[in-house]
Amino acid sequence: MKQWIAACLITTLSGCGTIITLYNGPGAADNLAGWHSYCSQIPRVYSGFAYGYCTMDAPERYGVHDSAPIAAADMLLSGIADTLVLPYTIYQQNELGVIPVKRKQR
Repeated sequence: MKQWIAACLITTLSGCGTIITLYNGPGAADNLAGWHSYCSQIPRVYSGFAYGYCTMDAPERYGVHDSAPIAAADMLLSGIADTLVLPYTIYQQNELGVIPVKRKQR
């Protein structure tokens, strides 16, 4: 049972929008651009939740990580993680502004 819980945590954290946007904002923007997301920017405050929303606000993709239940779980956990890092992301938003997403041409 402990191994199953650890595997679930590792899987969830490896795709956690908060971690992706905090440590690699331009990379997160490139991911969204590559997926042709309709979002033009990601706010740094609650960026993980916004990243999760923007991954679903794109044309349909196929694969294991693209299902709605997984995205919803990631958004929930990202919302919790975003709340924990809120003081830091407010500072980042003030100093750096939003993370721009430039859509790639098809």
